[in-house]
Amino acid sequence: MDFFTFKKYLKELLILALPILAGNIGQMLINLGDVYVAGHFNTSTLAAISVASAIFMTFIIPGIGLCAAVTPVLSNYRGEKKPVKRLFGITIIFSQILAILFFILLWLTIPLVYKIGLSGEIIQDTIDYLKVSSLSIFGIFLYSALKEFLQSHEIVLFPNVMMGLCVFINIALNFIFTFGYGFIPSMGTIGLAIASLTVRTLLAAAVFIYCMGFLKRSRFKNIKRYAKDLIKIGLPIAGAMFIEFLGFNFVAVFVGKFDPIYAACHNIIISITSLAYMIPFSVSSALSVKVGYANGSKNIQDIKKYTLTSFIFILIYAFITVILYLVYKEPVMRIFSKDLEVIKTGASIMVIVAGFVTFDGIQSVCIGALRGLKQTMQILIVMFLSYAILSIPLGLILAYKFNRILEGFWLGLAIGIFVAAIISGGILIKKYFNLKKKFIVNRL
Repeated sequence: MDFFTFKKYLKELLILALPILAGNIGQMLINLGDVYVAGHFNTSTLAAISVASAIFMTFIIPGIGLCAAVTPVLSNYRGEKKPVKRLFGITIIFSQILAILFFILLWLTIPLVYKIGLSGEIIQDTIDYLKVSSLSIFGIFLYSALKEFLQSHEIVLFPNVMMGLCVFINIALNFIFTFGYGFIPSMGTIGLAIASLTVRTLLAAAVFIYCMGFLKRSRFKNIKRYAKDLIKIGLPIAGAMFIEFLGFNFVAVFVGKFDPIYAACHNIIISITSLAYMIPFSVSSALSVKVGYANGSKNIQDIKKYTLTSFIFILIYAFITVILYLVYKEPVMRIFSKDLEVIKTGASIMVIVAGFVTFDGIQSVCIGALRGLKQTMQILIVMFLSYAILSIPLGLILAYKFNRILEGFWLGLAIGIFVAAIISGGILIKKYFNLKKKFIVNRL
């Protein structure tokens, strides 16, 4: 592929990816805003929302994964020249059915919080936060489904700009409801939950209003294939996201059992890698749209060129990131901590972290392309192999048998994601050649 072809395809990908990146960063800043305000209110509130958020996200991640099926399914339909705008109403119904299901599951789980051994200082605040936040599930899933619907049509600016605006609204409401302002009393932990509920509802409402034109075109006929495809594609995506979520939380719990220094370093490194992953994740999302459309229209050349362009871009990005991690490893750690022991310990494993980031970027491109090709079951299998069979057991062996605590767990994660990148890359190449033969036969 020559430079001008690369430039053309990269430009198309970045036009989609950059607004998605802004939206993803906005979501991270909203979460950080909650932590920031809680930390300034009091320590018990911060502890309560940390526990409550971990429980809450356990139910949100699978639902968002199921909503994520909307993009690859509709992108393929668009490539097949199907009237996908008619499916807008069904997309909304799908998101709200999921919301009802996960709302009920969360409420069935809330009584169990009393039995997990939380401190008496935070247990009631944790439960109160969960009860109020549970109502925001409807807004979260509606926004996710609408964002995916728009993304499948390559409309990415409005929903992600709205997410950016909500960062500021969230901070303001957090302070008002938590500390009190004017006639509004100080509500502490419940105030944080009310602020989150308000922001999530406003965000979903704004995007819904923006999409009202699609509602007029909606048809509630011949929806069996769409519903079947959403579940078939969405369940593996949800499972893969859930495995990854549990994997990192599992490592966080075990690292924390050894020494607070390791727990602090792990949390800092997770923050760094999560931020670094935003660009590969956004490119992966854009790639799934482009590959999905090309797959639906049986355009094997576009599948190849968009995927190859993404690989080249991510490898360049990974190279720059690795250089920064290795050259400025201690300054990077100092951004998050002033503790010299934390800085030294974190800097000592930056080589491993750099490897993890590189392989994770490659894996993200494979995932984006495979989603566009509707090969999501393969993604689930690879993620299960990476985390449950390889990364976690290897990390435990290195930590407990060889006393390589933080280094051991991160080496396990790096090796796991390396194997995942190799396997998913092999699956993608095999699928590409199978499609190439299939498209040629169909043309004949």
